[in-house]
Amino acid sequence: MKTSKFALLLTTITFFGLAMSACNNEAITSKTTVKEEPIAHKLNRVEQALSDAITTKDFRLYGLSGRRIVLPGLENKNVEEIKKRCGIRLLSGTGDVLKNSQDRENRRLNYQFAVKINEKLYALCLKK
Repeated sequence: MKTSKFALLLTTITFFGLAMSACNNEAITSKTTVKEEPIAHKLNRVEQALSDAITTKDFRLYGLSGRRIVLPGLENKNVEEIKKRCGIRLLSGTGDVLKNSQDRENRRLNYQFAVKINEKLYALCLKK
C-alpha cells in the first residue's frame, strides 16, 4: 500500500512538473516571436511600397479615410492641391470608427507607415 501511494505521488509530481515546464517554454517562444516580427514588417512595408511606386511611376500619397481625409506627415499642406498634383490613395481600414484596441493599434501603424512613405513620395511627386 505504501508503494502505490508513493507511485501516485511521484506520478502526480512528474505530471505537474512537465505541465509547468511546457507552459514556460511556450510563453518564452511566443514573447520572442511577437516582439521581433513587427519591426521587420514595418521596414519592409515602406521599402516595398516605395520600390513599387518608383517602378510604376505612381507617386500618389497615402491618406487615412474618415470624416475628412488626412495625409499623414503633410497635415499642414493643402489637401485639394495635393490631390490635383499627386493624387491620393486611401489605406483600407482607416476610418474614424475604432471598435477596440486592435483597431487603434492598426490605425497607429498605418499612420506611421503613411508618414514615412508620404515624405518620400511627395518629394518624388514634386520632381515629376
